Amino acid sequence: MGFFRQVKDSFTNFESYSEFAIQKRGKTFKYLVLLFTLTFLIGGLRFVFDFKAGAAGVRETVEQQIPEFRLENGELIVLGEQPIILGDDGHTVMIIDTTGQTQESVLNDYTEGVLVLRNRLITKQDYQQKEIMFANFKEISYNKEDLIGLMPLLKWLLVFIAVFAYIFKLVWVFITVLILAAIGLILNSSEKSELKFENLLNMAVYAFTLPWLIEMLKNLAYPALPMFWVIKWGLAVYILYRGIKAAKPPLLNEEPPDSSGDIVI
Repeated sequence: MGFFRQVKDSFTNFESYSEFAIQKRGKTFKYLVLLFTLTFLIGGLRFVFDFKAGAAGVRETVEQQIPEFRLENGELIVLGEQPIILGDDGHTVMIIDTTGQTQESVLNDYTEGVLVLRNRLITKQDYQQKEIMFANFKEISYNKEDLIGLMPLLKWLLVFIAVFAYIFKLVWVFITVLILAAIGLILNSSEKSELKFENLLNMAVYAFTLPWLIEMLKNLAYPALPMFWVIKWGLAVYILYRGIKAAKPPLLNEEPPDSSGDIVI
C-alpha cells in the first residue's frame, strides 16, 4: 500500500486498521517519520516567513535606529543626541545615554527595561536589576559596523532552531503515540478485543494522521488557536476506537498482504 493511500485510509477506511495492526514495525516507523517530516516542513512555512521578516526588521532597526557607537577600553561611546529612547510603552523601555545625564533611577517607572550608560549596562526584569560592567570587556573593541556584520548569522540561527525543533518534536511525537497506544489498551479492553500493545502502537500512528494534518493547517492559518490539543487528542482517540472496532482478529496471526514491506509514495 502506497504512502498516500495509507494516509487516506487512516481516516476514511477504518477496515484498513486490521492491516495496519499487523504490519511490520519498520514500515510503520517509516510512515511515521515521513508523515511527520512532511507536516513539519509544510506547517513550518509560516514560522520561516515570520522569522525572515523579523530578521529583516532587526536589521532595519539596527541600521536606521541604532546610532553610531564604539565600545573600547571598557567604555561605550555613542554619537548623536541623547538620551535615545526605544520601545517605550509605559511598561518596558530601552534608554541609551552615555553623556552621564540619565540616572539609573529612570528605570523605577518601568517593570522591565534596559539602560545603557557609558560604563555599564543595566537590565531590569520583574523589578529585579542586574548590571554588566563594560570594564570586564576591556580587550574587546566593537562598533555598529561589527554589529551589522553579524546580521547574516541570523539565517544560521534559523537553521539551528529548525534542526532543534525537528528533533524535539519528533521525540515528542513518539511519546504521544505511546500515550495513545496506552489509551488504546483501555479501549481494547472495553471492546473485548484481542489486540496486543504492539498492534495498538501501529494503529496509534495512523490514528494520529488526520489530527497531525489538521494541526499542520492550523499552524499555517491560525497558530494561536486555543485548546487545539482537545480537538487533536479527541479526534485521535475516536479514530483509534473506530480502528479497534473494525480490526479483524483472525488476521492477527497472518502476514499482512504487502509483499514489498516498503512505503511507496
